[in-house]
Amino acid sequence: MFGRQPKEEKATENIDAPDIMFPSESELQETSEDDTELSQISNIQDSSIVEENPEVVTIVEKISGIVSPYFIVVVGLILYDDNFFLGLLLIAVGILSLLKISLTDIVGLFIEIKEGLTSDD
Repeated sequence: MFGRQPKEEKATENIDAPDIMFPSESELQETSEDDTELSQISNIQDSSIVEENPEVVTIVEKISGIVSPYFIVVVGLILYDDNFFLGLLLIAVGILSLLKISLTDIVGLFIEIKEGLTSDD
């Protein structure tokens, strides 16, 4: 009742593979020419789309640059209770981006501090 049923023996018949017709070289060249024509047309259309909306893109970039640091700080404040380190890290990154302080500025500050401490007078 609960035992395994015996496996059915599979018939080992030769399976015929379907006949596959490969395209000739001339057909391949024609399709490659069509592909290059289509890619040229799509490149022209893509460039016209980019030229039409540069104002919208610059406005969205400006808004994103203003809003994203605040969003990072808010997410850091929300995560601060659950995960202290991650929340503190996000708050610090958000504040540094609000103050327009880059990683190169921070590295330069550490180098100045290091040179100030190790200077031989």
